[in-house]
Amino acid sequence: MSDIKQYIDKALESDYSFIKTLSETSINNLKLYKNNNNRKKIVLIESKYRNDEVFRALRGIRTDGYTPQIFEVASEDDYLYVLEEYIDGKPLSSYLLQESSLPKSRIIEILIDICTALEIIHSYNIVHRDIKPENIIITPGRACLIDFSVAKMISNKSADTVNLGTAGFAAPEQYGVTQSLPTADIYAFGVLANILFLGVHPTSSIPKGHIGRIIKKCTQTQTSKRYQSAGELKKKLLRAKKFIK
Repeated sequence: MSDIKQYIDKALESDYSFIKTLSETSINNLKLYKNNNNRKKIVLIESKYRNDEVFRALRGIRTDGYTPQIFEVASEDDYLYVLEEYIDGKPLSSYLLQESSLPKSRIIEILIDICTALEIIHSYNIVHRDIKPENIIITPGRACLIDFSVAKMISNKSADTVNLGTAGFAAPEQYGVTQSLPTADIYAFGVLANILFLGVHPTSSIPKGHIGRIIKKCTQTQTSKRYQSAGELKKKLLRAKKFIK
């Protein structure tokens, strides 16, 4: 057992109380703990996705709530262990299940927050690869991008070694055509934006005006025709926000 894994086990045993299992699959287990002193909650991730380098790149980085803070990372045999900040809020997916839709001005604010999260992780050469409503938590302060279980570091490989992502949101290149780059997240972002505004995939219909043009560019099949950075996309959204009521 590694020193870090021993440290994690000891800290959880002595300083934390187990609350509940958040999710349990054949690949990922997420368990919620609460600090016995300051009552802050953390998540223990036990994952068979061995993308250790992603979590190690994120460890200790403070993102002002745009992504969860990663406290510790350890690897043992076939598993990756991560101690991560618990984000207390409501999944964006739950809002989509409600009868009343979100106001357009609120949607824009959420999308701008997600762009900021993407700016941060892309600056560390990380591609999330699973942008979808379930992986966005709405808190009183902002929208937070969670779940880096299938994220990857940008490498010099010609294509992704494993085809991961969520059907409907994943960019075409995530299915082994070429390597997933930040433009893959921008594609998924465009799909998400369309669903938030219209409730359908952009292949069915897209909004008119500024937002429609942004979504159309995000979801181009050719990566070279999409926005090339989250920063560029964010600037367009900030401009479009002036016309949204």
